[in-house]
Parts: sequence; structure tokens; C-alpha cells
Amino acid sequence: MLNPGAVLVSLRSDAYYRGIAEEALKRASVQEPPVSVEDLAAGLGIPVRQANLPTFFSGAIIAEDGMPAVLLNAAHEEDKRRRTLAHLLGHVLVVLADSESSYPRQTRADHHEAEIAAEELLLPEYLVLEQAQKWFNDHRYLARLFGVAESEMMRRMLDLGIMKQRGILWDY
Repeated sequence: MLNPGAVLVSLRSDAYYRGIAEEALKRASVQEPPVSVEDLAAGLGIPVRQANLPTFFSGAIIAEDGMPAVLLNAAHEEDKRRRTLAHLLGHVLVVLADSESSYPRQTRADHHEAEIAAEELLLPEYLVLEQAQKWFNDHRYLARLFGVAESEMMRRMLDLGIMKQRGILWDY
């Protein structure tokens, strides 16, 4: 029997957060890599502001008139700004998917859920599978096509079962 004063916590899997990101990509009609996270933010009505900030600062979600906006460090390289924007959009998408959430967010942000959504935004399963088939699983080419590091593409392809680990390579 539940305690009448108990708070129910909804447990959600990584698949749930990937689904949120995939839904946003499909609503935005993203059909080709690389995913433009800037266009995705614009389509969600989220302004992206850039400013030269100290190097330790990557970005943040700020409130403008009670609505979310993204602040990115313009001093960082493009791929870091892109990854930061995807992470921050992950936070926004999680809030938008939860009818009980609002801005500014009242609870401490969970970065794991934002990272799962960000990975799906940058390397969407449906696009990776399609492009891998088209380009014969060439992870080096696919990494350039999606605008990510080769190691990230290889990890994603391993996670999706496109590539298999083959053990240790002996250099002799």
C-alpha cells in the first residue's frame, strides 16, 4: 500500500530520451546528415546567443521573458559549440516532453538524459543506419558526413550493431 504522502517518481529509460530526440528530428523533417542543431533550435523557437566567455564555460540555458534561450561560448570551436547546443536542446526537449515541467526548471538538471538526447540529435539512429548502408559502413566517411569524431561514429555503429568488435589487433 502506498503512503498517501509519497511522491511517485517516473522512471524512464535511455530509449525514452532517444525517442524524444528522434521525434523532434522527424517533426523538423531532418532527412540528411549532418543534423543542423541550429535549425532545430530555431524550429523550436529557441534563440541561440553567442558570446566570448571564459574557456571553462561551454554554454547554458537562460531565460528570456520566461522562455528558454541558449547561450554558447563563441570562443569554442564549432564542433564543441554544436555538441553543447545539442546537449542543451536535450535538456529543453526533456522538459517539453514532461507536462509537469516548466521554465525555469525547478529541479536539478539530469545531464545523463540530456546526453542521451544529444547523441540522438547528432547521430540519429534512422540516419546512421541509412547512411551506413549507403556508404558500406565506412565509419571514417560517415564521421565526416555527420560532423563527429571517428571514435564517436565507431561507438555509435557498435551500439547499433552495424559493426562488431573483433578482439585485439596484434601489431607484429
